[in-house]
Amino acid sequence: MARPASGVIWAYRFDGEGRARPVPLDDTIVPTAPGEGFLWVHLDFVNRLARDWVNCVGWLGQDARRLLLSADDYPALEYDTQSVWGRFSDTLQDPDEDSDRTVPMRFAFGPGYLVSGRRHPVRAAALTRKKVDGGQVVGGPVALFEMMIDQVLRAVAETLRASRAEADSIEDRVLDESLHDESRRLGPLRRTAVKLHRQLSGLRSILREFAEDEHADDSHVASRAAAERLLRRIETLDQEVQEVQDRARFLQDEIAAKLATISNRHLYFLSIMTALLMPPTLVTGFFGMNTGGLPFLEGAHGWISATLIGGLASVCTLLLLKRLGFFD
Repeated sequence: MARPASGVIWAYRFDGEGRARPVPLDDTIVPTAPGEGFLWVHLDFVNRLARDWVNCVGWLGQDARRLLLSADDYPALEYDTQSVWGRFSDTLQDPDEDSDRTVPMRFAFGPGYLVSGRRHPVRAAALTRKKVDGGQVVGGPVALFEMMIDQVLRAVAETLRASRAEADSIEDRVLDESLHDESRRLGPLRRTAVKLHRQLSGLRSILREFAEDEHADDSHVASRAAAERLLRRIETLDQEVQEVQDRARFLQDEIAAKLATISNRHLYFLSIMTALLMPPTLVTGFFGMNTGGLPFLEGAHGWISATLIGGLASVCTLLLLKRLGFFD
């Protein structure tokens, strides 16, 4: 079975110099002979015919076909003496949905070919295709795979820059004590940092195991070198993500402390007001009793005397609080 009747999103054939030309989807899809370039096929695994084609194509190993068609989403990387296949997390490329959502991208590459596929539109494949259409020279399947991972890391770095800018804005507001909705803004910031850390951790786990495997075949020298280069970038980005996470936790603690201080200040003010108003309340309650013999009942100006007694009681309470150090 040379090609699927449908399910191919695009296909490119690279010549020996790394320049690509599109392959008509009605052409035979087979790997390029060694030394003459390679083939890149990108599939839509939602389409049943594409899955049938992968399951029947002879130049893909059985284990590679099984992983490409599996329903698992967790990152993985496997290899044999000739080929490498696996899954990594990419970002959804769909303006109508959550752009931070991660979805699995499946791949398999070996001498003369790279097969990639997904069930949802992914950013790395689209950006890599854009570079290829723009004339980017690609030296081989390993270089193309490294380019795809590079697009994932660029997207992470872009999101990370936006997260740092948001953290700076929140920190400025906290330092100026002009708090408004900073606690609500910290929630999405921490959630984004957690997603980035998980995505980078998945990439790092599969690439590190491959790069540090002492039993890897000599035919994977280029692949292991690419994995080591990507690992260094991933570790740098992950350190920056952890810095954003630490800043978010610190800012949350700082905001909580400042909100507690503001609440205590308000409670302190209310306590003082309550203490000052208690004596006049007692006076008005005393003169409001419906009993005989109360003073100032006779005469038209008794209320003035009661008011003066209430005010004098508040002044005495204020002096007592000041003497006890409540205003220090």
